[in-house]
Amino acid sequence: MLFVFNIIGVIAFAISGALKGLKHELDIFGIIVLGGITAVGGGIIRDIILNKIPIIFMNELDIYIAISSAIITYTVGKKLEFFSLYVKIFDAIGLATFVVIGSKIALNNNMSILGTGILATLTGVGGGVVRDILVKEIPFILKEDIYATLCFFGGMIYWVINKKFYTEDDLVYNMMFIFIIFIFRILAIKYNLNLPKRKIES
Repeated sequence: MLFVFNIIGVIAFAISGALKGLKHELDIFGIIVLGGITAVGGGIIRDIILNKIPIIFMNELDIYIAISSAIITYTVGKKLEFFSLYVKIFDAIGLATFVVIGSKIALNNNMSILGTGILATLTGVGGGVVRDILVKEIPFILKEDIYATLCFFGGMIYWVINKKFYTEDDLVYNMMFIFIIFIFRILAIKYNLNLPKRKIES
């Protein structure tokens, strides 16, 4: 199930990156780059921080899926916007899965609670940050939604539960954790939950 959810997340992230490319009228190569980096960029950043060869360079399935999803998005074009709700749902599944994957990898590398939260966040949102920078936009996570906050605290809670209460790498537990993060993400989308902002008057 983790494998399946990971694939769903890669597809959703690649589609969101490709749609961003369409918005900025990029060519097909630009669409593929944006789709690919959104889908796998977070994992690459995480592995580089851990001083490891990125997993996707040894297991290339995620790259192929991301490229295929980006090409399909380029081909279908604006028609895909009709399925924006489903893309958001898949995105939420992907985010929850990536948080758990990032947290598990952090724990396997004996990271602290703070390090686990950071690695979970990078795995979940790193690709999206690079995507936005490439098209000269302020990264989405810095101005809208509680996307990154959910990743950070999700990773920290995962660390606490594993260290203090639950030590076995159990599929049911991981799936339950993914489900909880997924629900919080859907609620954030439905009710447009954002962190407080402050405007400075000139």
